Amino acid sequence: MADGDARLRLAIEPVDSLFFRDARPFEPASRGVSGLPLPQTLAGAVRSLLLERHGVAFRGLGERMKKGGSFAEALAGFGSEAAGIASVRIRGPWFTLNGEALTPMPANLRRAKREDKTEEQDRDEPCVFRLDPLKSPPPGWRPETPGMLPLWRYGREDGEAALDFLKPSGLRRFLEGGVPEPCELVPAKDVYEFEDRTGIGIDPEKNTAAEGVIYGIRMLVLKSEAGLCAELSGPAATLAPLMAEPLLMKFGGESRQVIVRAERRGLDWPNVLRVSGKGRLALLTTPAWFNGWKPPGTEPVAAAVSGHQAVSGWDLAKGRPKPNRFMVPAGAVYFFQPDTPVPDVSGGGEDASVGCGCLLEGNWNYADDKNAPVS
Repeated sequence: MADGDARLRLAIEPVDSLFFRDARPFEPASRGVSGLPLPQTLAGAVRSLLLERHGVAFRGLGERMKKGGSFAEALAGFGSEAAGIASVRIRGPWFTLNGEALTPMPANLRRAKREDKTEEQDRDEPCVFRLDPLKSPPPGWRPETPGMLPLWRYGREDGEAALDFLKPSGLRRFLEGGVPEPCELVPAKDVYEFEDRTGIGIDPEKNTAAEGVIYGIRMLVLKSEAGLCAELSGPAATLAPLMAEPLLMKFGGESRQVIVRAERRGLDWPNVLRVSGKGRLALLTTPAWFNGWKPPGTEPVAAAVSGHQAVSGWDLAKGRPKPNRFMVPAGAVYFFQPDTPVPDVSGGGEDASVGCGCLLEGNWNYADDKNAPVS
């Protein structure tokens, strides 16, 4: 960080259910389904809060941007502290449980299917195992790009992907090259659930129900001990209003409110040192845009990527939808050779400022190496 910059941890506590959806039109008889919050949604909410606290007229800012100016250029006329909003870097959001930040499940971790477990295992938490690159590809292997290796694990368990999260201790264990303990995994159902609601449209002239206008929405409801967190960095004077007291912030659609509390510290992510002779991996903790499935200019040994995620939104300042992009979802894992530096996958520019492409580095070993970790 530059001199005069501050680093904050932002705790986000929902006041009610939340609503996050894409930019498709929401019309009568349609159904709006909430997903999980995305980095750009959080960034828009935080920037709007900072603009409000610094007295920036949102309409005037939008008019300047519609004339072709960038966000930074449009802010230049509102004073130095307000202008600093353009340089604030926002990372996240991540779910929390009992105050601990949770990481999306790495795509190369699997839960054993129920039919493959013994009676003893059925009484306990489901077992977890890890897939790592195989030194010698099996016959018939067709890689996505030449030279890539398949992900493998020796064992009889049939695994399946799971919508889980890792506790900090499980995250460190994974980044060190091991397998998280079952108690270090948090099922999604322990963090949030979805709630279906049906509503009717209102005729604004008569202030009565509009005839035939019925819609349905699915809301995101966090459990009582769950929340969200993020990390901010930028000019201390610009971020100072967030430190004064807990603040209400609009977050997502339907003008839903959350309480935000800022602390002058960052998030405590594991710093796993490079182990000699082992490969280096990159774990995405927020979605990233690569214009493809891997970081541009890289040749990973292997990769675990669970599909793609369509990301769009609405540009409030310019009054138009943002372009739709297909991003690599959080939890993707890229494996690199020991002598290959892990690349910056944030994309730079606006993507980096709003928290896309956040990653953590770790170690891996070949699945068929006798020293490779197994569950």
